[in-house]
Amino acid sequence: MEPTEFSNNWENFIKMLLRQLDIPTKEDIANIHKRLDKLEQFIYQNHPSTKQKQKNKSRTPRKKSASSIVLNIIDNHPEGTDFKTIKAATGFNDKKLRNIIFRLDKTDKIERISRGIYKRI
Repeated sequence: MEPTEFSNNWENFIKMLLRQLDIPTKEDIANIHKRLDKLEQFIYQNHPSTKQKQKNKSRTPRKKSASSIVLNIIDNHPEGTDFKTIKAATGFNDKKLRNIIFRLDKTDKIERISRGIYKRI
């Protein structure tokens, strides 16, 4: 038996096995990719691009960050405000509020006047 004859039988066996088990071949996958590319091109030709849609939409205002909310409350009290006032105005839980105040203090946006009293720099 020649090597080409053996390899030819082996390839036929593999192809038959793939067909019987319904396993896609590389060719099948390549054909699916081509069809998907054609479908995508068709969709993009019939619909405006997403960039154009974004330009046409009116921008919704961004939600303020928690840090900026706390900073605005502290700004409203030039003489300084306490932790309870900030908590009541924001509704944030203790841990979140303490972390925000810690970050604002470390970035030198506020200063601690005394224990629990904060003022904008």
